[in-house]
Amino acid sequence: MVNQKNVVIAALMAIGAMIVFFLFFQSDEAKIKKKFYKLAEKVEKNDDEHDLIAAKKAHEIEQMFTGSVRIEIPSYSVDKTFPRSEISPHVLYARTLYQKMTLEFHDFQFQFPSEEKATVDLTGVFKATTRSGEPVNEIHEAECTLKKIDGEWLFTGIRGVEVLER
Repeated sequence: MVNQKNVVIAALMAIGAMIVFFLFFQSDEAKIKKKFYKLAEKVEKNDDEHDLIAAKKAHEIEQMFTGSVRIEIPSYSVDKTFPRSEISPHVLYARTLYQKMTLEFHDFQFQFPSEEKATVDLTGVFKATTRSGEPVNEIHEAECTLKKIDGEWLFTGIRGVEVLER
């Protein structure tokens, strides 16, 4: 009876330790993936949203970036370093163009050139419906750079990767 009680207590303590480990001691890869999933969640838009909701989401997206971010997307002729304060207005403008938007990330490949820096190659899938009702379905390969600041991974750059047709 005492042995069973001790075994149950030990098992509960082991389960508790595993839960604490997974909640508080995630790998950098897991933390970065969460950052991408959070970005996708904030980009998502369904039909007409209130301006205050759009502004809040734009501000939350802005907070995911460092003081400046380098954006290079050759397919859209974008090659510029943006200060963090300019991200929110660009996000708000993009949100006005579409009735609905979703963004998904797939095929993560991580590289850690140093303990505080990461490069992530991935595939982004953007689906939207324009104000005129036209569907938009785009798939882009991207290379994203992040920097760990005060334990949080923040975006420092996004570069679109040109994929050659077969």
